[in-house]
Amino acid sequence: MSEETALSEQTALSAKTALSAKKALRLSVGELVAFACRRGDLIGDRTPGPSAQEGIRAHQKLQKKRPRGSEAEFSLEVNLVCDGLPVSLSGRVDILHPKSDLHRPAQLDEIKTTYCAPDLLSQSVRDLHWAQLKIYGFCYLQQQQYLAVHDCDGSVAEDAVTLQMLWHNLKEKKTYSESTQYQRDELETFTLTALREYVQWHRLWQQHRTQVRQTSRTLAFPFADYRPGQRALAVAAYRCLRDGGELAVEAPTGIGKTVSTLFPAIKALAEAQVDQLVYLTAKNSGREVVRQTAQMFHQRGLRLSLLEIQARDKTCACNLGLCSRDADGICPRTRGFFDRLPQARRQLLGKPLLTAEAVAEVADKLQLCPFELSLQMLPWADLVVCDFNYVFDPLVRMQPLLDQSRKRALLVDEAHNLGERARAMYSAALERSSCRRAAADCKSTHPTLRRSIQSLVRALENWAEAQSQSHNSRTFAPGSSGDDPAAQHWLGDPSVPEQLPVAVSRAVHKVLAVVSALWEQSRRPPEVLGDWLKNLFRYITVEQLLGNQHRCLTKVQTRGDRWQEQQVQLLCLNAADFLQQSYRQFHAVIAFSATLRPAAFIYRQLGLQQHSPLLTLPSPFHPAQQGVFLCPYVDTRYRARDAAISALVEMVTRVYASRPGNYLVFFPSYRFLQRVAEEFSRRQPHIALVQQTPGASERARSEFLQHFSDGRHSLGFAIMGGVFGEGVDYRGEQLVGTIVVGVGLPQVNVEQELLRQAWSSDNETASGFDMAYRYPGLTRVLQTAGRVIRTESDRGVVVLADARFTEPFYRDLFPAHWQPQTCDNGEALSRQLAQFWQATTDQETENGPG
Repeated sequence: MSEETALSEQTALSAKTALSAKKALRLSVGELVAFACRRGDLIGDRTPGPSAQEGIRAHQKLQKKRPRGSEAEFSLEVNLVCDGLPVSLSGRVDILHPKSDLHRPAQLDEIKTTYCAPDLLSQSVRDLHWAQLKIYGFCYLQQQQYLAVHDCDGSVAEDAVTLQMLWHNLKEKKTYSESTQYQRDELETFTLTALREYVQWHRLWQQHRTQVRQTSRTLAFPFADYRPGQRALAVAAYRCLRDGGELAVEAPTGIGKTVSTLFPAIKALAEAQVDQLVYLTAKNSGREVVRQTAQMFHQRGLRLSLLEIQARDKTCACNLGLCSRDADGICPRTRGFFDRLPQARRQLLGKPLLTAEAVAEVADKLQLCPFELSLQMLPWADLVVCDFNYVFDPLVRMQPLLDQSRKRALLVDEAHNLGERARAMYSAALERSSCRRAAADCKSTHPTLRRSIQSLVRALENWAEAQSQSHNSRTFAPGSSGDDPAAQHWLGDPSVPEQLPVAVSRAVHKVLAVVSALWEQSRRPPEVLGDWLKNLFRYITVEQLLGNQHRCLTKVQTRGDRWQEQQVQLLCLNAADFLQQSYRQFHAVIAFSATLRPAAFIYRQLGLQQHSPLLTLPSPFHPAQQGVFLCPYVDTRYRARDAAISALVEMVTRVYASRPGNYLVFFPSYRFLQRVAEEFSRRQPHIALVQQTPGASERARSEFLQHFSDGRHSLGFAIMGGVFGEGVDYRGEQLVGTIVVGVGLPQVNVEQELLRQAWSSDNETASGFDMAYRYPGLTRVLQTAGRVIRTESDRGVVVLADARFTEPFYRDLFPAHWQPQTCDNGEALSRQLAQFWQATTDQETENGPG
């Protein structure tokens, strides 16, 4: 007896018989097809294609036209055994036409929306569409056979079914059909081949999961003792992971947030409270800490697999010069990608550290795109470490991480950055100049695409002209942002929602339809348009999400002569609701940072539910380790900066001279930084000064940090809230002092004023100015100050240069372990610094070396 015949007899058994031996694998047809039926090139699978809304509308339209007696969204579910494993396979076919007579079998219709005729689709896309329909056909015949054997309702087992693919071309508004009649044995062979591949993989995955859970149960906390606050954090995190819901944690520097959240998370994995951990961090340093923590656990026997997702531009083999695109502009590593993918998956499964380097090694051997390979491994890693945007950004978020068929826990590190980052994710803008450049880039190679982009340019011009001539139009200068008010203005009233530029949206859709048609035909637009097209997709994606939290702004900027820049911006004022929608996809969410205050501001920024607990932990370090000095005699407000330069130069000189070592001075803007740096270098030429520069490369950043190593005496000027003010661990003598210039208020401009107005009308407990300016500024200050003390042996000073720091508003929000001292002049500052450093020296002498 053949294996197929034996299996056919097994599948005819009842669900009770088939599932009694062991727990069944529950699998959707979509999951099976995506895993086991993809073949050929990656490029054919990468088409942006029609939007979900367009697809739904097309489905509904065609389903309404079905003949009487047919059924839409017909449910299918069969229970069978494959290689000894019970499987429950389910799906929902778009249209079922039941058998109408003895000579015509039943028919299943599957609807697919495209932007081109089906004969122009790549073969890999067509094959994938048909694979889904073939498995639906097998499930239907199995379901009918079961009914015929067991229900005794007159049902007759069917041995054939007609499968019809309906490709609906949205551009032509025309439907193309293709149908074939299949026999049971052909569909059975096809389905069982795919199912067997999935089952074999499932067994390997379950073996790995068993090892993870076994080693997790015996894993002990990696240190002999908990630091103060660590146990409280670990317990609270475990309870959240066990029970589900949300938890916010303000854990000061030094507690060990990463290990204190990962350890209970791993224990939750061991007890099957969660199935996968997703750790979000906005900084490279954050990913490195997670990796080091995982390695520490691995050394203690843990078999957990960690996958790091790094940005495409940093992992793309073409960007790195490892391969070259062919004559069609296609990367050779995407050719036959899905044919070589199974071998790569097997090589990577269960590896403890799937870093970008580890994935790239396998990708190089098999000539696969390393970034796409890392995405394919997403469902098969126990711990995924990535940036915020891969979960929250509507344009790039990874659907495997939002699949609710598995219980996932979301750990959000440096959560104070999430609110501002999320607003940017849900904002978009179109600029006339970039559209004109895109049209020019298509001139010789893609005339149809060029014409559609030119239509978009005209639509932007017409919209701006109509806004300028509107009787409701008003001009808004950018305030104190430093721009020339005569060169830039906003049209309309940005404080209220305005009518959307419908013609612009229509033009964007036409451009994207042309681009999607190119992708569906395995062609591609010019590579130089990559970033511009991403921006176009973001605009149309954000437009579909518009609500009261958005404003549509029109901006005109004169750039000499008669040429004008025109921009339409969709500005998100608060992304809290969007964040909450993403949280709901996870079993548990833990957001933590050293700076989450005050609670009302944080909860509204992060979209956390009001009843979710907030755990505030004390600093593990002794207050005497850090001297905090308030200097109200320096006025750093915008209008007083000219007079403040001399006082700041004197202050920096006093602080640097108080004790040899490495110091950083953080400024609110590059312009202010440069002016103080010029005066400092003129008056103190013997002190070497290193400065942060705008748009510095990673190499330049690394060279900047090299100045701040043990044994050096470096003075650095940097930007508050920038790369050197957050997420960097300056341990020991790497940094002994920080001067914070100003209270960190965001720049005043139209967008920020809109935030203030929105908060004013939507918040009863705090003013709009506090929510839009003072609280975000305070977060920057506290993050910057937190760079100084990182370990139990660190000693250092924080100098806050601004009179506003002495106000009750700020002092009430200072961390509890701060013991600030007010210095009314430079002499007082020098005196207080000398006393602090002398006390530190006396303490070190008393305690002895180490």
